[in-house]
Amino acid sequence: MPKLALKKILIVDDERDLVGPLATRLTAAGRYEVAVAYDGASGLERAMEFRPDVALIDLAMPGLDGWQLCRRLREDARTKGAKVIVMTAWLSPDLGKRAHAEGVNQVLLKPFEEADLLRALETGGASP
Repeated sequence: MPKLALKKILIVDDERDLVGPLATRLTAAGRYEVAVAYDGASGLERAMEFRPDVALIDLAMPGLDGWQLCRRLREDARTKGAKVIVMTAWLSPDLGKRAHAEGVNQVLLKPFEEADLLRALETGGASP
């Protein structure tokens, strides 16, 4: 029986206390290959090498923030097809509108339930 390909997930977030356990849980699920980065610049570099199916991106990061990272992923032929799910505690009236304009597939508000994240990963995200 052929082995199913694992969905490639890239997590980019400067909150190491969130990233470590999240990466561990997703890897343990047995359906995902997970890569991590702790800032936008290294996340962009990692994305070009790893070529994720889905990028989980925090919006508030030093240097290259989540919006800028999303824009750069959308501009590059190697990553423009990746689904982008932003994770944020930042709530603003125009969040959904901006997310749509930036090419984000889904917004998850922190703290989010693991079931919501898994559903977003399986569906590839829905419009924000």
